[in-house]
Amino acid sequence: MILVVVIWDHRFTIQFDIDNALSWLEEEDDERNTVQSRHESLKTCDFSSGKWVYDQTYPLYDSSCPYLSTAVACQKNGRPDSEYEKWKWKPKGCSIPRFDALDFLGKMRRKRIMVVGDSIMRNQWESLVCLVQSVVPSGRKSVTYDGPTMAFHALDFETSIEFCWAPFLVELKKSAGNRRILHLDLIEENAKFWRGADVLVFDSAHWWTHSDKWSS
Repeated sequence: MILVVVIWDHRFTIQFDIDNALSWLEEEDDERNTVQSRHESLKTCDFSSGKWVYDQTYPLYDSSCPYLSTAVACQKNGRPDSEYEKWKWKPKGCSIPRFDALDFLGKMRRKRIMVVGDSIMRNQWESLVCLVQSVVPSGRKSVTYDGPTMAFHALDFETSIEFCWAPFLVELKKSAGNRRILHLDLIEENAKFWRGADVLVFDSAHWWTHSDKWSS
């Protein structure tokens, strides 16, 4: 389609192809539809059903990340190979978008993210911090400690990624004779640290199987 515009005062005609001129609108619609389709796919995706696939572009962060504890840094402990870092989880029927640290921090601006549990959750905290820390300038990030918690701060985003050590979630106290007792009806001693968090992730199953002695 050609649109002809006549400007009478200057006595000349301008012609341009309106289909080409408006093509960017169609491209924008296509991009929007792709994003919406991806979101709908993820909503219905069963992330627990899938398989590990090899991806040459992995890992998403370097094993020299300063926030990795020595116990989980395989190469620091002498492992010679690195191929194990190139595996990613792929659910059936959908794809997980590649992690974008800046996009993540932008969405989590002015928010507290806290993972609560045992060493497994600490590993998750370390991994998430390593995923985002590389896009934060050296002078604009810090780590603070408060009792059983530690927090990574991305200062420009006012975002904190926190970990709270609470392997049972509920309170574990010592009684007479130095016996340890779990109080299933008490949680405040732990909960006071995660009160006010915007995102909470819990895990505690691993510790409940540490002993073969059970009582109620």
